[in-house]
Amino acid sequence: MAIITISRGSLSGGRSLARCLGANLNYRVVSREDLVEEGARRYGIDEKTLQKGLEEAPRFWDRFRVDRRIYVSVAQASLCRLVQSDDVVYHGHAGHLLLRGVGHVLRVRIIMPMNQRIPLAVREHGLSEGAAEGFIRKRDEERASWTRFLYGIDWLDPVLYDMTMNLEKFTIEGACSVIATMVGRPEFEVTDENRRQLADLELASHTHATLFLNPKIAAAAAKIDVKAHDGVVHLSGILPGDALLDDVLKTCRELPEVHEVRAEWLGAREEPL
Repeated sequence: MAIITISRGSLSGGRSLARCLGANLNYRVVSREDLVEEGARRYGIDEKTLQKGLEEAPRFWDRFRVDRRIYVSVAQASLCRLVQSDDVVYHGHAGHLLLRGVGHVLRVRIIMPMNQRIPLAVREHGLSEGAAEGFIRKRDEERASWTRFLYGIDWLDPVLYDMTMNLEKFTIEGACSVIATMVGRPEFEVTDENRRQLADLELASHTHATLFLNPKIAAAAAKIDVKAHDGVVHLSGILPGDALLDDVLKTCRELPEVHEVRAEWLGAREEPL
């Protein structure tokens, strides 16, 4: 069956909905914490550092750094690995964006009115009602800012989702029932082509993450576009000089998952990083 991603604002019922879907559909439930744990383990990144890089809104000078692009590549490769067996519901960091291009992903956005979210913040964080609303709005803006910075899009854009549900009237159980019906439709059926899309996305993001984590070429990796198809990695972009080309190709070829590297469109130009 399919993969379900749940996007929501802070304290909007995403975790409860994911657990309900997991129980009703017999799906594995994967959280942001699972993604961070997998990324830290696979790539040797400190969990707290990775968590911070995936959550905090970018500061002005972050626009001139590549650190966050590293975290996105790591997060994408890790999520692809976690959902590769299908029958998964993921709630957490930008799953609908990290799995773009994979056909059997049902992208769900849920909305909960502020007057329903505030009591959750009061209960879970011990805040006053006034402080709770400010806390929620700040967290939502951080997520919006992060998404604009990394993807250049507005996370509220409805075209990013297959369905949006307002929980003002729906209970978690009611929303769960509607989504469970939707995911069974033929549009989200797992096919060989969908599986290939996921495998290609994992290999491309894993290769890019590996390039970023090589200190010799980390900055240059931000200028490289990586795609993959059936074990073949395709590189394009501009490198700051020919000296790095051999290091880039060697890093890719050393990955056991990579059968071939093609860099027909990977040029070099002398310019400062």
